[in-house]
Amino acid sequence: MTSPHLLTGAVLAVLARQLFVLAGTVASVRFLRLGPDRLADPSNAGPASGGGQPRFLVVVPVLREAAVLADAVAHLRAMTAGHTAQVVIVTTAREAAEARQHPTAPDTVAAAARLACPPAVVHMHYPDPAGLKGDQLNHAAACCATTVAGDTPTSELFVVCYDADSRPPLDSLTCFARAIAAHPNVSVFHQSSRFEHRLPHRPAGSPGHSRLSRTLNQAAALRANRFVLGFEIPRLRNRQAANRLKRAACRAVYAHVTGHGLCLRLRPLLDLPFPRRSPLEDMHYSFYLGSRGLPIVALPGLDHAEVPAGPHAQLQQAARWFAGPGRFRRYLRDPATQPGWRARLMAVSALGSALEWLGCAVVPAGTLLLICAADGTTRATALTLAAVYLTQLVLTDRTLHPPAPALWRTVRILACPAAATLFGLGGFLGAARLLTGRGGTGKTERPPRP
Repeated sequence: MTSPHLLTGAVLAVLARQLFVLAGTVASVRFLRLGPDRLADPSNAGPASGGGQPRFLVVVPVLREAAVLADAVAHLRAMTAGHTAQVVIVTTAREAAEARQHPTAPDTVAAAARLACPPAVVHMHYPDPAGLKGDQLNHAAACCATTVAGDTPTSELFVVCYDADSRPPLDSLTCFARAIAAHPNVSVFHQSSRFEHRLPHRPAGSPGHSRLSRTLNQAAALRANRFVLGFEIPRLRNRQAANRLKRAACRAVYAHVTGHGLCLRLRPLLDLPFPRRSPLEDMHYSFYLGSRGLPIVALPGLDHAEVPAGPHAQLQQAARWFAGPGRFRRYLRDPATQPGWRARLMAVSALGSALEWLGCAVVPAGTLLLICAADGTTRATALTLAAVYLTQLVLTDRTLHPPAPALWRTVRILACPAAATLFGLGGFLGAARLLTGRGGTGKTERPPRP
């Protein structure tokens, strides 16, 4: 095959992939429009859930987040109203160990102690300065089983993980309770996120407040939301597909859960804890779940999460997140991974995700170049690819972003390829770090806010 034909074939392959993504996006939009009311009523709990209302432990692992902790706890306390639930703040000794590196960061441990008011809000402290977010979650789960559970069986206790920047809808626990009632034999429930840029409280004209900065941040949120609709939700839902063949095939696809909006039955979590000192504990844990073929139920409702402000922060976050699919060899060798064909196929799928991530750095510019410089079938294919991508963005913007003037929506959509390119460049940075033995410290690492 000649070089032009190879190029056209490559573009056709990317186009076919994006058509699948578009189909997944449409399916996700329909799923979200069902709303939580379509789930079973929580009063109709099945036998595997013990026949009673679930008890929730809303766990928030924190590190250098004193500035936002009070708002987070107030929001989560409002969310727990009407439920048998507690908010558990988990600080870490790592903060004190790294205090010299962050001299301006307020003391999160002291802030958590002030906010604690048992039994509604409980403060726990993880004592190992080398631990990461997954270790904090494991510590909280073990402590809750012995000091908080009381007479409640651990099979009826559910750990719901959120971050300090999470602002889930106030009916989130009701949605989880309905899903638990509808799927009494399932132990993992997942609430995906709607990403947004939260405008900082700064005077106009200050850094990060310009129109260009706002546009890039909004485009980054749109890029992340496209991934949620086109990749994350479809992969999770396909694991529960009614068609057995499709369900079996899709359970070998690397489908990750996130560490915010994740609801786990406490007993299975104690038996299969998060990986120790893993920089991306949720993506690593997803490999554990997938290797066992365990079902994961996606909720038709979304958490609200924040995207980093500014290109540098977005680049660094992408570099850290790349360790998620990029460490697939480590996951495959992990003793907690169940060996077998499913794990091997998931490793191949994770490698594909990593390569697709890196492709974000070149596909937008490459498509534009082909539209401008190519001719014939190659140019027509590139134009079709751009149209499919644009359709994905418009659908995502109209579904997950608040109403805005048409001009602002247009600018945000047109800036999204730049955000995707930055994301891909972050992937290359993350790949370089992995190749040199640096796995990162996880995606809870955000600059401290004074």
